[in-house]
Amino acid sequence: MEQNQCAARVLHRLNRILGHICSQEEKQTDLTFSRVSAILDEERKNGSFDVEKLTNFLNGGELYTQLNDIIASRIEQDEVLNDNNEIWNMSRPELRINTMRKIKRVVEMWDDAKKDSSHLKPPKKEKDESEFDMGQALADAFWRIMSLYDSNWATRIGVHFGLFKGAIEGQGTDEQKAYYLPLIQNMNIIGCFSMTELGHGSYVRGIETTATYDKSTEEFVIHSPTDTATKWWIGMAGQTATHTVVYAKLLIDGKDHGVHSFVVQIRSLDDGTPLKGIKIGDCGAKMGRNGLDNGWIQFDNLRIPRKNMLMRWSQVSPQGEFTKPPRAQMSYGALLHGRVAIIRDASDNAKKAVTVAIRYGANRRQFTTDNINEEEQVLNYSTHQYRLIPLLAQTYATHFTAVQMEEQFKVLMKELNSSNLNSLKVVHSTSAGLKAFFTWWCIDSIELARQCCGGHGYSAYSAFPSSHADYAVNCTWEGDNTVLAQQTARFLIKSLHKVKSGERLDGFAKYIEDPSILNSVLNAKSVDQLLDLNVQLNAHKWLAFWLLSRTDAKMKMEKGTKSQVWNTCMVDLVTTAKAHCYYYVLHCFIEAIYKCEDKQTKAILKKLCDLFALHNIELNLRWYLQGGFISAAQGDLITEAVRSLCRSIRREAVPLVDAFNLPDFLLRTPLGRKDGNIYQHYFELVKKAPENKNQVPPYYDELIKPLIQKQ
Repeated sequence: MEQNQCAARVLHRLNRILGHICSQEEKQTDLTFSRVSAILDEERKNGSFDVEKLTNFLNGGELYTQLNDIIASRIEQDEVLNDNNEIWNMSRPELRINTMRKIKRVVEMWDDAKKDSSHLKPPKKEKDESEFDMGQALADAFWRIMSLYDSNWATRIGVHFGLFKGAIEGQGTDEQKAYYLPLIQNMNIIGCFSMTELGHGSYVRGIETTATYDKSTEEFVIHSPTDTATKWWIGMAGQTATHTVVYAKLLIDGKDHGVHSFVVQIRSLDDGTPLKGIKIGDCGAKMGRNGLDNGWIQFDNLRIPRKNMLMRWSQVSPQGEFTKPPRAQMSYGALLHGRVAIIRDASDNAKKAVTVAIRYGANRRQFTTDNINEEEQVLNYSTHQYRLIPLLAQTYATHFTAVQMEEQFKVLMKELNSSNLNSLKVVHSTSAGLKAFFTWWCIDSIELARQCCGGHGYSAYSAFPSSHADYAVNCTWEGDNTVLAQQTARFLIKSLHKVKSGERLDGFAKYIEDPSILNSVLNAKSVDQLLDLNVQLNAHKWLAFWLLSRTDAKMKMEKGTKSQVWNTCMVDLVTTAKAHCYYYVLHCFIEAIYKCEDKQTKAILKKLCDLFALHNIELNLRWYLQGGFISAAQGDLITEAVRSLCRSIRREAVPLVDAFNLPDFLLRTPLGRKDGNIYQHYFELVKKAPENKNQVPPYYDELIKPLIQKQ
């Protein structure tokens, strides 16, 4: 009797909860999900642009959209790669197995994917079709999509093909590359990247692991002299890798020649056991990405042949003679690939988060307003719009910036191959800052999107908890964000000093050559004038230069050593770097708009750019007011423009996230389903949870029954 009454109460409550997706007449019926899917259909009718054209523009052309669709379809249909969200209920060992099974499957299916794309033609913009590498295009598409679907897979295979392979490609000689790269490509050996230590992370020069050259045997002796010299957090080292690139201090006749890289085999290729002189372990449970076997490695006077030192830039002769690279920066280029990839990854992960939050916000109804018969869509509330719509605009901004950085990196690698360092410093400093500020922004965006999904955002089935836990590490690896932001700031301070001494600058930093910008003010007296892209760009340029000049002046006034002054002004330096980076982001967004040929697509991108630019100005009003660039009245005008743009773009928010072209399986949550049928699929997913297999918990007799039946 009591159970029936309880069930009735639950059913009644569910019907009340579902009332906001039904009309008043439908509320008297049993559970129904019929109304939900129609909501997003109505939302899509509000679009002023062709979603497919915008998708193609984002992807770089129709061909790349087709490639993405082919790859996404193959992943979704593959019974190994598509885990149907069973990962929510997997243990750590099961996650490890699941991830490695996917890696093995990817190697097996690669040729099939190539066959599927054989009918595709290179994009028209390619002057010579022979220059277009379909295999590379497929690899890039597969990497991005599979990385979004499974970050465990992405990290595990990325360590091998990204860090390990990248180190050898960037720092190895032609002979070393000829030997190792085929083995790496076929996964005949599996590699990892051993830089970080238990006692040192960002401070690479503090690494304790040593590589002592023995001239008598022409060998390097790799050794971990202390516990803090243990290589730590090494992805793939815990259970998988057979080889690693070790970063260690090069010692010759007692002289320290700095940190260099060495290829070291760590496990047997026959049975996977650690080799003699090597201790390996697993780092255990982590905040996220538990399908990745992060591990630790200790070396006990392990001997490796001289040829195992990567000698593209620095060399050690058989006699022990050390040759420095022509320029120390030559070895930096290969390390930038990881940063550039993370910049793109930040944009892509934000796309997932904002897609789910906006579709959910359009579907979700809460509270009655003027229409007493139907509750209001959550996305119609101005507070919800002010949280989500600027996030949508910045997601577009970061996308175009990531694309630009990828192009700059390709140019840089070509230059480095011909020993040209013209753009290295600019790309190095810009990518450092963007990596820092994009990953900080992305982790905050995931949390914001989660909150915008209310209580359901707290469910593991929203995918937000795992996304947040898995993504957080991006703020630390490939360089701690605060440290990287300071690298950008250091470049800017040095550039300013060069200008003051009469030197000229290259690349985007050339704006520092024009101090007259500091004498300008915001030339806008109406909202329409604020919507001028040149006005917005000039405002961002002013802030970047004003903060740089202000920080430089503050550093000159401080007393103490250079290190002490730097530490005192560190917060100002990071703020300066952020302003520079956001000026660059706006520049990239505007450049993309100028390249767009379709009028409707250009118009909606212009509106998004307006919101991104003005919202960023609004967030920094303190500095603009303090520096006299903006008046209080103009500040109010900017806020008015931002809120007006949020209301306007809200009408097209669903089509705008549709343009990201993310299939449902990739989102990993029913809350962001494209058809809008959220609750039915959410409920069905919850019913499959292991806890719902039995009505009585396994601990009932031991723990619950004694409590409720005690005398």
